[in-house]
Amino acid sequence: MSPVVWVAALFLVGIGVIVLEVFVPSGGVLGFVSVAAIIAAIATAFLELGVGAGTAMIALSVVVVPVILGLAFRWFPETPLGRRVLPAPPEAADVVPDAPRRRRARDLVGQRGRTASDLLPWGTVEVGSESLDGVSEGGPIDAGSEIIVVAAQGAAVVVRPAPVAAAPKRGVEPMAEPEKPAAPEAPRLSPTLENFTFESFEPPDA
Repeated sequence: MSPVVWVAALFLVGIGVIVLEVFVPSGGVLGFVSVAAIIAAIATAFLELGVGAGTAMIALSVVVVPVILGLAFRWFPETPLGRRVLPAPPEAADVVPDAPRRRRARDLVGQRGRTASDLLPWGTVEVGSESLDGVSEGGPIDAGSEIIVVAAQGAAVVVRPAPVAAAPKRGVEPMAEPEKPAAPEAPRLSPTLENFTFESFEPPDA
């Protein structure tokens, strides 16, 4: 295969994987693959096509990669994944300080509820009879999890997983002390010895 084809293929793979990383977050794995592919394309251009081709590939990467990333982030909010991860744009009534929705969100602080959808970190939560947008204070929260509202953010609420109530400890009854065995009775003397007196040893009258 021609070196030009290798360089073009590696560069296109790198650009494609960069776009895929934007739409399918992988924790940086796809980003690493894309950078490796672009570096391989530049190295192949230097080794097989000369310094001029390698320099041209560097310049092309510097120009094309930011443009592709900008377009990908521009389209990302319109995708199904983008709508799940990013919050919906606020309505005009939601940005007014005393709007009813903002007051409602502030009134729910401290109350418990459940997640109606996965929070990644945005989603929908249900608190009492209210259904509104919610955002996780920390990591993702699965749908159906019990949550507690910790703050209001515009017309949405900031939530965290509700602490699990500890089960009450059952009292431990004290163990009864074992009964001590009764001390054995001293053996009784025979009737003859019980009636014995020292008068028997008195000498007879002279």
